[in-house]
Amino acid sequence: MTKKHMPGCLLAIAVVVGPIDGIAQQASSSPGGASGYELSGGSWRLVKIESMDDRIDKPADHTLYTLSFEADGVARIRADCNRGTASWISESAGRLRFGPIAATRAMCLPGSLSERFLDQFQWVRSYVMEDGHLFLATMADGSIIEFEPMVTAPLAATVLGEEIRTTDADEMQRAVLTRLFDQYAAEHGIHALESEIGSYVENLQRALRADGLAPVEDLTPQEAEEVAALRNDMARSVIRQWKLNRELYSQYGGRVIFQQLGPEPVDAYRMFLEERLRAGAFKIHNPEFEAAFWRYFTDDSIHSFFEPGSEAEASAFSVPPWEE
Repeated sequence: MTKKHMPGCLLAIAVVVGPIDGIAQQASSSPGGASGYELSGGSWRLVKIESMDDRIDKPADHTLYTLSFEADGVARIRADCNRGTASWISESAGRLRFGPIAATRAMCLPGSLSERFLDQFQWVRSYVMEDGHLFLATMADGSIIEFEPMVTAPLAATVLGEEIRTTDADEMQRAVLTRLFDQYAAEHGIHALESEIGSYVENLQRALRADGLAPVEDLTPQEAEEVAALRNDMARSVIRQWKLNRELYSQYGGRVIFQQLGPEPVDAYRMFLEERLRAGAFKIHNPEFEAAFWRYFTDDSIHSFFEPGSEAEASAFSVPPWEE
């Protein structure tokens, strides 16, 4: 269901109803509200956020964006690398409001919807359930936030004590790799410096000009700002991954493959994952997903390798991409 097909009462409530003071106190005195029984105890994961201007934001990994309504009137929120809590209250059927969100504000990886997702809750004023999905409507820009129940997805994997529930093998792989690589990066202090991001973007702009592509000066100020943000995000992601790859290659060695955004130490990936598996850091519960998960790291036919033992392989991680 999209906002165009949403019952008029839901959109009307979302747009007209204004903030009410003391929501946190109301929620704590009447957890979940008398009409919130269908929400109480439910756990949901984000499908998409659709704005009135037809902008649609979908998470690459749905397991990173979740909402749980606890019976004591507390809502627990996961927004990618951030966590949050708030009070919730449903005063009557179809009505829903959240108290102030207490959340961490870490900088997640490029492409994250963390900030956008967290910012929606303060404006939520109504909800409907349709075809097993939960739809929240906001009063600000008329956004519709669609969730699906977490319980419908089977347990695909467990990683670092967290359950990954999905019916998509690729989504499970992304979830497992993201969490394991994030932990590895944190343990080894791997991140992109602002100076490195600046150098990378400068080199990228120089290459674009050399190819005769349209310069940023031809864009409107807003477009130029959006392009700059995208380039910075891309630079941050590429630099961090390159550093992580270099560290893994230094630790495990093995063969290196060509990829569009730079060399990948595929054997080091495999050895790292096998080590993490033996240590109990993750487990894949779906046998079919397990085969698909390991194929990238074990099937030589899908990769193009640097010549083993060559100078090119040995120097694959010697020149940082921001210095090329």
